Formats: sequence, C-alpha cells, structure tokens
Amino acid sequence: MFYEKSGAENGTPIVFAHGWGRDHTDFVPTAELIGQAAPTVLLDLPGFGKSPRPEVDWTTQDYAIAVRDFLKTELGITRFIWVGHSFGGRIGLRLGAMADSPVEHLHIVGGAGIKLPRPLIKQIKGKWRGWQFNKQKASATSEDALIALEEQFGSADYVSSRTLGLRDIFIRTVEEDQTPMLPKITCPTTLLYGGKDTETPPAMGKALHQAIPNSTYVECPEFDHISILSRGRHQLTTHILETLKRGQV
Repeated sequence: MFYEKSGAENGTPIVFAHGWGRDHTDFVPTAELIGQAAPTVLLDLPGFGKSPRPEVDWTTQDYAIAVRDFLKTELGITRFIWVGHSFGGRIGLRLGAMADSPVEHLHIVGGAGIKLPRPLIKQIKGKWRGWQFNKQKASATSEDALIALEEQFGSADYVSSRTLGLRDIFIRTVEEDQTPMLPKITCPTTLLYGGKDTETPPAMGKALHQAIPNSTYVECPEFDHISILSRGRHQLTTHILETLKRGQV
C-alpha cells in the first residue's frame, strides 16, 4: 500500500484516506497545514493511486482490516486518528466500530455508509431510469456504446469504476448499509459536511450524527463534495488541531 509519511516524529499519527477514484494527494494541503503538530500518513487505498487493487472484490470491512494490519505491521502504528473523505469515511466507520478499535478520534469528511430515505417519486424515477438503462444495455452492440450508456445513466463514480478496473468492488461497497454497527463507535467522532454537497449531502452527516453516540456534526455551507478538501482545508485542519489540543486522543 503506497503512503507518504511526514510531520512530527512523536505523537498520535493522523492517517488520511481519500475518496473513491482519488488518491493521497487530496490531503497534502491539510497535512502541510498540520505541520509539526503530529505525524501524518497519507494513504493510497488499494486499487487507487499507486496501490494495486485487491485480488478479490473487497467490502469496506476488508479495506478496514487491510489498513489496520498494514499500519501495524509496516509502520508500527497501533493507535491513530483517522481522517476519511467519502469512501475513506466508509472505511473509517468500520475501523471505529471494531472491537478494540485502533481509532482514537474519527474525522469523517463528506462520508457515506448509510441509506437515506428516498421520496416515493425519486424511487419511481430511479426504477424507471434503471429499466431504461438495462433495456438499452441489452441492445448495445459495442463497448463504446455501452460506455456511452453508462455515462448517460450512471453516477460519476460508477463510470470511473470501469476505468479503474474496480466495478466489482464499487457495486459491492456502494450497496452496503452500515447503520446497524454505528452505535458500536465509541471514540469521539467529528462529521464535517459541505452545505452544497450533492453526493453525500448534509442529511447524510446528520443521520450519522444521530446514530453515532459520541459525535459532533459540523456543516460548512459554502463547500461541495470536493471543495471541502481544497478551499475548506482550513476548517478541517482547525478541527484536527483542536482534537490534539483538547487531548482527546
């Protein structure tokens, strides 16, 4: 698993995990702002960036176990702060819910992992689009035609999963609902969401906040799913540094 390590020599390490289709560079600006306050480890999750994909179709639990074991065996890290964006947030929830969890504080940035209630009209529209896609897919005569259909009907992450060679993992992980295990997360948890995020909207963060016992919900009204990492890096950094300052880790 590729990683970049920087920051202070001592202290509780802060481990950063990126979202679907992205890599460790998303968190470089935040890690630079943290500076010498703590050691930082920026991961390329298996299948992304410079890390090879898993040999089989992993679940987020498989990712969590692999990350935990890698940090322990390769870097000697057994306790850490987790900062996960989107897909990295899903993995963080799994780590936080483990028996004898290695996580001392969770920072979930635009994270997913649960199913939000959908209005009936959206359910009907979704089923109609799915029916149209499957019907036209059956008539596709070339790979280019199939890709064009996926771009028309699928989400950006669904489309990218083909290019990444991770379609099997995407389908398996996106269908997960981690609601039953959320009450098992006992470490302090900060949920940071962009008010303009349409991929993992504020409603997702609020639902997680209701389900995770020791959690805090923070909404940044001017940011979307990606800009919360770039223009919003100062807010994220502030919350991480406050965690260190309060001695909650």
